[in-house]
Amino acid sequence: MQNNDPIERFFRSGLKLPHLRILVSLAELGQVTRVAAAFHVTQPAISKQIAEIEDALGVPVVNRVGNALELTGIGQVIVACGREVLRQIELARRDVSALASGTGGHVRVGAVVTIPEPLVANSVQLFIRRAPSASLSFAEATLDRLIKMLDDGDLDLALGRNRIPATQTTLRQEIVHREPFVFVVGAHHPLGDPDRQVTWADLRASRWITPMHGSPAYATLIETLGANDIAVGGGAVESSALALNIALIRSGDFVSILPMSIARPHVMRGGMCVLPLPPLEPLGEIVAYWRGDSSLPAAQLFYACLREVAGELMHDQTGAAGLDGS
Repeated sequence: MQNNDPIERFFRSGLKLPHLRILVSLAELGQVTRVAAAFHVTQPAISKQIAEIEDALGVPVVNRVGNALELTGIGQVIVACGREVLRQIELARRDVSALASGTGGHVRVGAVVTIPEPLVANSVQLFIRRAPSASLSFAEATLDRLIKMLDDGDLDLALGRNRIPATQTTLRQEIVHREPFVFVVGAHHPLGDPDRQVTWADLRASRWITPMHGSPAYATLIETLGANDIAVGGGAVESSALALNIALIRSGDFVSILPMSIARPHVMRGGMCVLPLPPLEPLGEIVAYWRGDSSLPAAQLFYACLREVAGELMHDQTGAAGLDGS
C-alpha cells in the first residue's frame, strides 16, 4: 500500500496539464529536442518536467534509447488517458467560446468525394447565414481517413456512403440522404446506345473505373459484379478523384458508378448515359458520423442545416426520375 501513496498523491494534486501535454507530445515526436521546439522552450526545461513527473510518481515513465525516449508501460497509460483529457478540455474551450459569442466558434466538416456538391455547398451557405459569426473548415478524404480524424478529434462531423457496424465503432451515425448510385458510360460508349437493351452480360468485357481498393464502395461494387459473374479485368483504373473519373467516363472507354445527382448534369448535357441496370443500393445512402460526446453548438447547428438541405434535395429528386432509363 505504501508504494501506491506517491501515485495517489500525484493524481490527486501533483498532476498538471503541462505534464500531460509534454508526455502526449513526446509520444508523437519521440525526442526531447523536438518536444522542446514544439513548446518553444529549451531541452533542459522539458527534461526537468519529465523528471518532476517521475519523481512525483516514484516510477519511470520513459526509457532512454540513444537520442530517443520510449514510453514505459506506465507512460503509455498516462498518454492514452491524457489524450482524452486534453481533447475534452479543447471541447470545453470551444463550447465556452461558442456560448460566449452566441452561435459562434468553428466547426470542422469532412466528406468523401462522392457526396453531392449541392448537399455540402447549400448546407454551408445555410449555416453561414444562420451563424454569421461562426467559421467552418472542410476536408475531402477517404472514409477510413475521415473516421480516423473523427476519432482523433480533428473533425466534428463527417459524411460518407456506408454505415459502419456498431461493433466496429463508437461513433454516432445517421442516414441523412438517399439517392441512386448508378452505372454510367460516356455518350459515345457502345453501351450508351439508347436503343440497346443492356444486361449484366454486356459488362463482362468492359474497362472499369472503380473506387480505391479496400474502400467500402469498392467492396460493394466488386460484390455486385461478382454476383453477376463479372470480373474487373486489365485496363481498369482505381481512382477517388471525381474530376478525373468524369473525364475518363466522358471519353467513352470506361464503365463506372456515380451518384445520380453527379451523373444527372452530364446526362442532361448529352455527355454521359446511365445504364438501365439496378442501382447499388448500399451506396445510395449518405451517412453522417460524429462523436457521441460532441456538444459544440456550431456543429449541432451545421448538422441541423445539413438535414434541412437533404430534405430539400430529396424533394427535388422526385422531378428527375427517368434519367436512369427505368
